[in-house]
Amino acid sequence: MKSYNKKDLILRTIIETYLNGNNPVGSNELNHKVSIPASTIRVYFKKLSDEGVITQLHISSGRIPTINAMKAYWQEQLCEEELIIKDLALLEFLLDKFEIYTLIYGGDELILHDITKVNDKFIILDFGQNEIVLKFNQDSLIFLKRLIGLDLKSIENLAFRVEFKELLEKIAMLKQSMIYYRYNESKAYQIYQNDEFAKLLSPKIGFYFDGKLQFEPLFEEGFMGLKLKSTFLGKEAKAIFAGSVYSDFKTMLNIIKEAA
Repeated sequence: MKSYNKKDLILRTIIETYLNGNNPVGSNELNHKVSIPASTIRVYFKKLSDEGVITQLHISSGRIPTINAMKAYWQEQLCEEELIIKDLALLEFLLDKFEIYTLIYGGDELILHDITKVNDKFIILDFGQNEIVLKFNQDSLIFLKRLIGLDLKSIENLAFRVEFKELLEKIAMLKQSMIYYRYNESKAYQIYQNDEFAKLLSPKIGFYFDGKLQFEPLFEEGFMGLKLKSTFLGKEAKAIFAGSVYSDFKTMLNIIKEAA
């Protein structure tokens, strides 16, 4: 378990108190939570303010964490590798409570089993119960045959690298047909407040995650996204959660994990 010095402890307590109530945190309130004298806390308030990790909205108000502080906090705290979602009613309650948008989709795990050429007109990519049909091209056929045995996500990455636009479009269509769940679209709009929000409605957004967490430029400043491998009502999937950096992702995920 990580140990915290006084400054780190005060910052973490400010963050978690603010996440819990969305109200500025004062020295007297912190005194009750961490058993550090209020006068000492005020000294650390000055140090943390100088470092740019907390700020004060009004002279007489308490402190709140800055966006940069929240980004660092989430990078440390969100360590889940996989999420099991069994209770849809609970999920929707939590998404409403914490004002978080989610998109859950399948397809990344599909395996390319075989490639078939049809009358020199089409190439059929066999993914078991799913398939992709492309226009025939000899160079494309040679390239695609090398991909047999790979999962769809790996194929998508390779298609992007070689700019195989037709294949990328067909992969996007296949994933669109495998959207299992989407909720709180209004929160997706709040992140961008323009037509850019539409990119959050498609599984294509998942391609731009090079890790579990993404901030700007993929999301507007002050917002973030989390992508997790998931089991959704018994099906393998990817889950994307997006919202403000001040939304309590950690508590939401912990409740889902406990319910599973």
